[in-house]
Amino acid sequence: MKAKINPTALDLMNLEHWFMGLKDALIHDYRWGSIRVLLEMLCSYKDKITLRFIGEDAELKLQGLRQRYYDDNKYIEQADISDLQNLVNRWLGRVDVIAQKWILCVPQVHLDASKLVNGVKEFLDEKEFNMLNPLEQQGLNEAASCLLLNIFTCSEFIALRSAESLLRRWYEKKTNNTLEQERWGDILDKLNSAYPKKSERPKELSLLDYLRERRNEIAHPEAISNPEQATSTFLNVIAVCKAVKGELLNQPH
Repeated sequence: MKAKINPTALDLMNLEHWFMGLKDALIHDYRWGSIRVLLEMLCSYKDKITLRFIGEDAELKLQGLRQRYYDDNKYIEQADISDLQNLVNRWLGRVDVIAQKWILCVPQVHLDASKLVNGVKEFLDEKEFNMLNPLEQQGLNEAASCLLLNIFTCSEFIALRSAESLLRRWYEKKTNNTLEQERWGDILDKLNSAYPKKSERPKELSLLDYLRERRNEIAHPEAISNPEQATSTFLNVIAVCKAVKGELLNQPH
């Protein structure tokens, strides 16, 4: 399975802590319990992009040692100590090379960075997330990543593209008609027509119309988004995802 989570600054600080703790335990404290706990902590890095090798190595080593050590107070053998010391040194060497390609970015948006790191699923419930098709999921994940990197115009554009995809699917679901190259405004007009009685038109259409206007604004070559605009658009598209769930899944609001 491919690692999908970007490491955070805290992940990197903790990684150094676990490395140093393991190196110290292999010099001053040879008890299995101390070493086991540190290896378990390092196993969590198998989900981190570029650091997956640490988690996989730690998990494999842990599985092997657990077959021979059962008592946390038992001292591990010298051969295992040397093997683990070499492993830690290899990890440190690889991380030193990898870290030279990283940059530290401080997000300017006023959203929970830990949620943005994990992507759009942090903002939706399970049914809402699964309602999205793979391209919509990927698009909103990229929009969240752009917010983290302070690439605001890109974040807005990608999020709005996902909203347009939802609009198209809603229309096709409602009318059983397939769209070709219709633009956002044309699709909205057609969807409004699918609800002849204005009183019966879902309020979500108004939000989609607002997002259409926003997309037209940022399509201008001189338009540059700021943090507030990008945040607002991202959250509005999340609101659309929640609002159209009933339409796409044939569930009551």
